[in-house]
Amino acid sequence: MSPHVFIIILQYNRSQDTTKCLDSIGKLTYPNFQTIVVDNASESTEKYNIKNHVKSQGNIVVLENEKNLGYAGGNNVGIKYALEHGADYVFILNNDTTVEPDLLSKLVTTTEEDTKVGIVGPAIKEGDGRVAYYGKISWLKAELKHVYKKSEIHPLENSRAKSRGSRVGGISDFLGPKEYVIGAAMLIKKEVLEKIDGFDEIYFLYFEDADLCLRAQLAGYRLKIAPETTIYHQVSASTSALGKPLILRYHMRNALIFNSLNGPWPVKFSLIFWSAYILLKNFVKVFLFPAKVPAGEAIIDGVLDFYKNRYGQID
Repeated sequence: MSPHVFIIILQYNRSQDTTKCLDSIGKLTYPNFQTIVVDNASESTEKYNIKNHVKSQGNIVVLENEKNLGYAGGNNVGIKYALEHGADYVFILNNDTTVEPDLLSKLVTTTEEDTKVGIVGPAIKEGDGRVAYYGKISWLKAELKHVYKKSEIHPLENSRAKSRGSRVGGISDFLGPKEYVIGAAMLIKKEVLEKIDGFDEIYFLYFEDADLCLRAQLAGYRLKIAPETTIYHQVSASTSALGKPLILRYHMRNALIFNSLNGPWPVKFSLIFWSAYILLKNFVKVFLFPAKVPAGEAIIDGVLDFYKNRYGQID
């Protein structure tokens, strides 16, 4: 029997995106999966839309959170349910994505081929036409970067590369210690989640996927991508309502958290100097450039949040 996969879709409003995602999931050819929609305290109309939509489809469970728990906390609710109900794999999937019918079959096959693989992700075609394959970590940076490749990898060439264990066009099957599977779509083995206890809810939003992948690697698991598989992602649709200043604040605070928890000792030692530089730079912006005041103040607040231990959701 095929391994039992639980697909977790986190929703915070934007039910129209969720319904499109569910419609694409309904076409999956994989024979053994269950879909969970975790609603992160959306508006009542958005909740109604999803409940009404799932009535016409089978095999979908809707879990409702009383408050917005963020990306980490919301997905952890779904992960807990999945593990309690016999999941062999959990597939974290953004609600602003759509998938190909054979996606899940290919991802599961990729992980089943190697017991050391703990997390695998697909190629992600974004709204601007670019294809993101995985994330790359740079220490002392406020944002993490995605690695892109403009042209598709030829299936035969990729197959040969697998047998050699080499890179093709800059893309490798196995990811390195400063690379991670992008959180928009990641298939995770049950034992990984049991060992590292899901996403770290200290972040609330941003950096959780990289943090999870680093902890999985430290626990002895390998990360892999399946570049011949593709999902379609409407980039940042799920967070655009936050507004740019608040997004900048989350990025800054969480970058400091991420570096303090995961960086090598020279990075941790440098945090206070990096923070001081960021504060000075943005105080200058606030006083000299009126148009940059909202962004500058948000970044300053992000630094102060970190040093005042204001974690989780920012009010």
